[in-house]
Formats: sequence, C-alpha cells, structure tokens
Amino acid sequence: MEQFLTARLRCYYEIDLPQHQHAKKRRPLLIALHGFQGNKDSMMRLARRVADGKMIVISLQGPNQFWFRLGEDQNKYNVGFGWGTNYKMEDSVELHHRNILALIDLAAKKHRADPARVFLLGFSQACAYNYRFVFSHPHTVRGVIAVCGGVPHDWNENSRYQPSLTHVLHIAAMEDEWYTREKNLEFRRQLAGRAASLDFRFYQSTHRFPRAAIPHIRRWIENHL
Repeated sequence: MEQFLTARLRCYYEIDLPQHQHAKKRRPLLIALHGFQGNKDSMMRLARRVADGKMIVISLQGPNQFWFRLGEDQNKYNVGFGWGTNYKMEDSVELHHRNILALIDLAAKKHRADPARVFLLGFSQACAYNYRFVFSHPHTVRGVIAVCGGVPHDWNENSRYQPSLTHVLHIAAMEDEWYTREKNLEFRRQLAGRAASLDFRFYQSTHRFPRAAIPHIRRWIENHL
C-alpha cells in the first residue's frame, strides 16, 4: 500500500533590485521561470533585460534536478532543473503555486514590491505551470508572459481553471520543434477565451527565447502597469 511522508525542500531563487530603489515607492515585480534543463542564473540574465532596471526581479529555480550530457562528450555532464513530470504532477503544481504566492508575499513585505503589479515570465516548460497558476488564481497576477510554451494538458477538464483578470502575452516560435503552428493557433484560441486580454505573436525562431521579442515584452509590461 503506497504511503508518503513530507519533507522540507529548499527552493532557490535570485533577486535583483532596481539600483535607485526609493524607500517609499513600491515597484512592480517580475517573477521569471526558466525552461526544462535551465537554471535561475540564465533566466535572470534574460529577465533583467526585460525589466530594464525598473522592476524587482526574482528568478526562481525548478525544484527537480538531474544530470544531462554536454554535447557529444560521454564524460561531460551538467546539472539541469525542471518543474515536474507527469508522475504525481499535482504535487509539482501545488509546490509551484505555493512558491509563487510565497515570493509575492516576500517581495511585498521585504522589498516593497507592489502586489497589485505582479508579472510572471516563463519559458518552455514553465509556461504551462504559470498558466495553471493565473487561471487558478484569477485575481493575483497582473500579467503573464509565456515564451515557446503551451497551455496545460488538462485545459478543458480541470474545473479550477476559470476566466482570469490576468493579461497574457504569448510569444511563439515559427520553427519550434515542440509546438507546431497549428498547436500554437489552438493555444491562441484557448487563451483568448479566458484571459483578460491576449497579445499573441510569432517570431522567426526555433525553440529558444527570441531576443528580438524583448523590446516588445518590455513595452507590453509598461502598457499594463
């Protein structure tokens, strides 16, 4: 008979504060999540470019670590991080939700982030997790930016997902080996039915974060502050 025990888990993040943080002024908050096999450091570099020194930025690292091979060399490995698998996925989703809520609370209390101006940025695997959050917590996040990702697989079956006050910017890649144009167009249809507003854009790119999208992401955030 299967049983379980619970254990405390350290979840690591990086934080970047605006250089000229005013003592009484609350700043918008950007929480960034890397893709499968990524880490908090690489995602922070991208998120800082998006924030452009005007937001508090937190880059959260996935709780699941694993080895992956570097190139063709059989003896060179690195550590990658992910957000979960389809085994007991509800546990990974619950942890993600708790961590996002905890980071919003921490940033508001300790760093004077504005809890009414929170944005989530995710790449690849993190996109579906962020969508699960914003459509399960419809009054919590001002905007969500998804890059080269998809909606949750249980989009039509999960009763927790509901219309949200969250605005959505979805960046899709024209040459994405994981998400075809047809899949992305279906994501666009699904998101349009539940998001407060939807800006859906294709970029000429493979499954990677298109740097050409950063100026538009920055403007989109500014327009929704």
